Amino acid sequence: MKSLRFTAMLRSATALLVAGGFLAGCAARPGITGVPPSPNSRLYAYLIAHGMARGAVMTRQIGPDGLFQLVTLDKAAQRATVNALTLQSSAANRDADKALSNLIADLHRKISSGPPDALPDASEQIQKNRLP
Repeated sequence: MKSLRFTAMLRSATALLVAGGFLAGCAARPGITGVPPSPNSRLYAYLIAHGMARGAVMTRQIGPDGLFQLVTLDKAAQRATVNALTLQSSAANRDADKALSNLIADLHRKISSGPPDALPDASEQIQKNRLP
């Protein structure tokens, strides 16, 4: 009789331990899945935005009147990006993200509000870009 009680108590303790293990597994923090972001991703974003700005200036989508502000935003984005690369802190990353989004927003605003005749004909632009 005593051994029957001990066996029942052992089963209850085992069931409690297993249930607690399952609940602890559910409450545990999930692991990170996927590929972690590259520390150079902001540098790549800056280089793409800089290329977009340069292309807009070269194709005369942005005139001399909007050039000063564009260059100022580009320099600010460049400084913030280099700062984020060297410091690798969340505050520097936020500053770089903000500077990059300001540059892209200004670039988009200037290109979309420009006069339609400022956009060159595509075939004409291709001919200009060809090497002799």
